[in-house]
Amino acid sequence: MAGKPIRGEAARPPAESWHKSLFDDLLRGIRLQSSIYFRTEFRAPWGIAVAKDCAVFHIVEQGACWLQLNGLAAPIRLSEGDFVVVTRGQPHTLRDQLRTPAVDFFELVKAHASGVNGALRLGGRGALTKIVCGGMVFENRDSNPLLAILPPVLHVKRTEERALRLGLTTAHVRSELDSGEPGSNEVVTRLADILFIQAVRAYFEENSAAANSGWLAAVRDKQIGQALAILHNHPHRPWTVTSLARRLAMSRSNFAARFRELVGEPPQRYFKRLRIHAAAERLRTGGDKLSAIAAAAGFESVAAFARAFRKHTGQTPGEYRKFGDRPLRQVLNASQPE
Repeated sequence: MAGKPIRGEAARPPAESWHKSLFDDLLRGIRLQSSIYFRTEFRAPWGIAVAKDCAVFHIVEQGACWLQLNGLAAPIRLSEGDFVVVTRGQPHTLRDQLRTPAVDFFELVKAHASGVNGALRLGGRGALTKIVCGGMVFENRDSNPLLAILPPVLHVKRTEERALRLGLTTAHVRSELDSGEPGSNEVVTRLADILFIQAVRAYFEENSAAANSGWLAAVRDKQIGQALAILHNHPHRPWTVTSLARRLAMSRSNFAARFRELVGEPPQRYFKRLRIHAAAERLRTGGDKLSAIAAAAGFESVAAFARAFRKHTGQTPGEYRKFGDRPLRQVLNASQPE
């Protein structure tokens, strides 16, 4: 028998709406703090190595190449019109052929090896590949539940419909980059929001029906999917494993084991991430006292909230409110990860 509705809670969404409700909630939480773009023109043979502490994307405008992510066994063939996001900026290479040596991309940037149209140039006299490369820093990236569940690489393959949408967005990006008008950087960042949402939506569409494990499989599960829907609809409630298991008419142990099996982490950790993310939103957008934010996020004290917030984000709530996440230029100028 299903648990009793919580007082004041809207009726549960039907099972078939869980996907849309959850996906809408996750996509709604995407906000870029900053972004940066580079236009490249590479002639075979060429290869670049990229590693930075932010999401990195590549749009193949012309030609083709190989992407290989450190630790990912199979290289990915990228064709004209493809869009790929390395979601956490892990070290990776792009090359015309898998055996071509790769140079550090940011050393290339520092050397200003660009042509008259502002494109970075590299390589020999062979086939031309044009790529728009970029970096994206997300607000609340250390607590954002979406970033935690995405795979290391989102590969959006070209279709006619996507080619049209992506082409319009990238054309707008190029126009803003060339214009130098006031506010162009802000416009480009908003366009990067759109590009990332397009990539995530394509990933959801292509994998939600077939995933055998992970968050997408959890969404399809009758009970764990409902648990995720409840959590995302009511992130401020002080959920515990026991209270949510009771809500789903499951034993505590069965719920905890099933949640961890499908989602890939213990329910307590997922609960806390949602609460920290909701608190970070309030810190960023409002002037509420820390005591009010801590209480709304389900913490018993400001001290407990501050400890949890710093553990997840690396900053105290006061530091986050004052400075936010690091700007992209700071990320790009940071030392390479080992």
